Amino acid sequence: MIRAMIIDDQEIVREGLKMLLSLHEDMVLVGEAGNGAELLERLEELGAAASSAAPDVLLMDVRMPVMDGMETTLRVKQLYPAVKVLILTTFDEEAYLFGGLRSGADGYMLKESGSGEIAAAIRTVHGGGMVLDAKARPRIIRALEGLPREPEAGSEDPLALLTPRERDAALLLLAGKSNREIGEAMYVTEGTVKNYVSRILEKLELRSRAELIVYLGGSRSR
Repeated sequence: MIRAMIIDDQEIVREGLKMLLSLHEDMVLVGEAGNGAELLERLEELGAAASSAAPDVLLMDVRMPVMDGMETTLRVKQLYPAVKVLILTTFDEEAYLFGGLRSGADGYMLKESGSGEIAAAIRTVHGGGMVLDAKARPRIIRALEGLPREPEAGSEDPLALLTPRERDAALLLLAGKSNREIGEAMYVTEGTVKNYVSRILEKLELRSRAELIVYLGGSRSR
């Protein structure tokens, strides 16, 4: 059972998400909050680090009073690193996309997404994967347009440390492909893809796919 909490300052949005969760037998609502400060209080009350009532996945809005979604995500990841954060927002600007990922979010979806897409995203981040809304992927790709396909000697290309196969896997990952889709594109198993991703993160000294996207997305400006 996936234990979820909803953090959004609009009651109508919270009610809609509660309805969505109620339609899926593998999901249960364990709490809600109207802003980040309220969430942190609830998590402390629950003893989120150990309590069986603690949430597995937070459905996080971006714009909220008192404490916004990006600051809240950063605080949650510092205090409760095992808790997954799925950002759900109406905004698809790069500042929110990269800001949310930089804060440690495990996924970024638009509220206009279908209920099935949001449910699938919850399951993906709960299982340790990462989700990017289809409308957000072109922004990531545009941020990577300045990266050369093959690095020259002495290049500062952030992918220069990777083998050609690892480089291909990284670019497919950044395009929003799942491990299965990457495996199909590269004609390898999902297990091999997981090994590629692990080696990529190790070589670039990163901890997650989210950090990889932020790292490469910001490289164009360096």
